[in-house]
Amino acid sequence: MSWYVKIGRRSYHSHAVISIFVIGALIYFEMRGGRSYFDEALALICAFYVMLLLLKRRLDTVDQVSVVILSGVIAIGILSNITSKLAYSWFSVFVDIIAETKFLWTLFAFKYYISLDAYSDMSRALRPLAKWFCYLAGVFAIVSQFVDVGMTNSTRYGIKGFNYIFPMSFQFLAVALVAIAVLSISKSKHNNRLPYAAVCVGLILATKSSPLLFSAMFIFLLIYFQKRAHLKTSTVVFMAVIVLLLGTFQIQTYLMNVNAPRYLFFYYGGKTANTYFPLGSGFATFGSDQAARNYSRLYYQYGFNSLFGMNTEDGSFLSDTFWPMAIGQFGWIGSILYILIYVRIFFSFKLMKLNSEQKAFLYAGYMQYIIHAIGSAILSASAGMIGAIALAAVMNVMDKPQDKKNDTQANRI
Repeated sequence: MSWYVKIGRRSYHSHAVISIFVIGALIYFEMRGGRSYFDEALALICAFYVMLLLLKRRLDTVDQVSVVILSGVIAIGILSNITSKLAYSWFSVFVDIIAETKFLWTLFAFKYYISLDAYSDMSRALRPLAKWFCYLAGVFAIVSQFVDVGMTNSTRYGIKGFNYIFPMSFQFLAVALVAIAVLSISKSKHNNRLPYAAVCVGLILATKSSPLLFSAMFIFLLIYFQKRAHLKTSTVVFMAVIVLLLGTFQIQTYLMNVNAPRYLFFYYGGKTANTYFPLGSGFATFGSDQAARNYSRLYYQYGFNSLFGMNTEDGSFLSDTFWPMAIGQFGWIGSILYILIYVRIFFSFKLMKLNSEQKAFLYAGYMQYIIHAIGSAILSASAGMIGAIALAAVMNVMDKPQDKKNDTQANRI
């Protein structure tokens, strides 16, 4: 059920108003830097909303299957907790269930909650702010290289890392995704060139992997989709090779170094999956925020308590990755099913009737998050939820006719 809210002389779709409020609240708590349970509460609401849509058969076929798989993964995790008996409390298990699935619940929920009318009203309300956000990002990013205006952090490659008005670059990227989503609904191919260029300059000068990765893919795909309607497999492979080449240093430093925390999590994630085969160790036991907060029993077994940044006094590296969490906590079967959900979402993009800007944004934004999750817990962070809402706004399938033939093909993936 929806209604319209009159603000001044204009009326806005209620779902647009609520979505803007939610995004604003998430950004506010990110800017504060303190822990808030707002994102967990929102994820719980999103989960109930999605399950309600499932029971009412209002999800498309692809999403119905994905939600059922997600429910199965959660069941595997809970069953793992019962058999492994590693979690300290059922409360931490419950919190971890929400935390490790929040990105998916948010994406599914807002994909249906933000209808085309709501998306249009969001754009109408936020478009001027989004443009100025992009313009000022580009200007201050350049100025900050010569004058200290309090928007830079560390220096990389001789470039001052630009965070804009945010504590961290991934927060800057999350809000930039909202701005681009708001602008991309435009039917003109020329109106958004300057703001896109400006915000990409800011993201590139952030010098961090995820903003750089998004900017490179977004610019490439903007050009690509001007000439082609769909993303070819060969193009995805080409982009993957480029990502690997650009990320050679990070791969060697963080994933190939046997002493690096991320390497250790991947290694012991596999070991945990083998030890507790076939179900894994369960929620709140390995690689998750709750496992870090309660200091999992597994960390003592693996000797993490004697390592820098991974001990009980300093656990700064204990929540620094995402995919190893799935391998360890859900086991090989559960993690494969979990990853399959993300793969299904990626292939569902081809079913959506989008303009070239929206396609470029959707693919670049989504792939950036999947890759970013290798070395970060972004998919279980509140900043990831901001990006999920931005992506979902563009996806808005509620007003689009579904091609049954394509829908059936995607369902086989």
